[in-house]
Amino acid sequence: MEKIKKLFIPNTKNSQSTMAIMIAIQMAVFLVLWTTSSFRLIPTPMEILKSLQSLIASQNLIYELWNSTWLCLKSLLIATIISLIISYATVIPFFKPIGYLISKFRFWTLVGLSFVFTLITHSGHELKVTLMVFGITVFFVTSMVSIIQSIPKYEFYHARTLRMNEWQVVWEVIILGRLDQVLEVIRQNFAIAWMMLTMVEGISRAEGGIGVLLLNNNKLLRLSDVFAIQLVILLMGIFLDYTIGKLREFFFPYSKLTLEK
Repeated sequence: MEKIKKLFIPNTKNSQSTMAIMIAIQMAVFLVLWTTSSFRLIPTPMEILKSLQSLIASQNLIYELWNSTWLCLKSLLIATIISLIISYATVIPFFKPIGYLISKFRFWTLVGLSFVFTLITHSGHELKVTLMVFGITVFFVTSMVSIIQSIPKYEFYHARTLRMNEWQVVWEVIILGRLDQVLEVIRQNFAIAWMMLTMVEGISRAEGGIGVLLLNNNKLLRLSDVFAIQLVILLMGIFLDYTIGKLREFFFPYSKLTLEK
């Protein structure tokens, strides 16, 4: 009874076993409500599982998922490199307005820019990568600039007392000192990229992908297939997000020391 009470008290800590049991119960209740729902337009879990088998067998679901995952990770890597260069450059006053301007581009829509990017790229693959890189970079730069600006002044003062010049201060305090937060920004922006993926693949369908598969089945009103594809997208996104989080814990174990559990 005491453990149950703690589940409803703010800022209390619970064991992993207690949390696992609570999640299992909530999932079970959710599945029961879903299965017994009178809203017939939503496919049942069994219908979705059957559609999943059909998608794997007849519509190359696994291959299309791999195509989309590779596109997302490739775009994320390119965008990360570009964004870090821009973000770190903002410590130099001359480049600060550039970083500020790029961060404001996040209010532009990719649909309106697709024509421009079509003119400057040479293939459907390049178009998709360019759109993805742009969409990731504007949010990545925003997050990184915010992290850099939030570094306490005493860290800079401490580095200077060690007789470091300003370039060494940038390297030690801003670059090395915030690498763990860079991985967290990558994790956050992966979610943004994964969500943009279906829209980008819908703009350029030449190479297929999970987004094209989803749009085709949605157009034909195959709701069980649509829900099955959405489930695959969700589970793959959760898996990759978890993987990036574990990489952060592995390379920077100290990053957990400041977290409230």
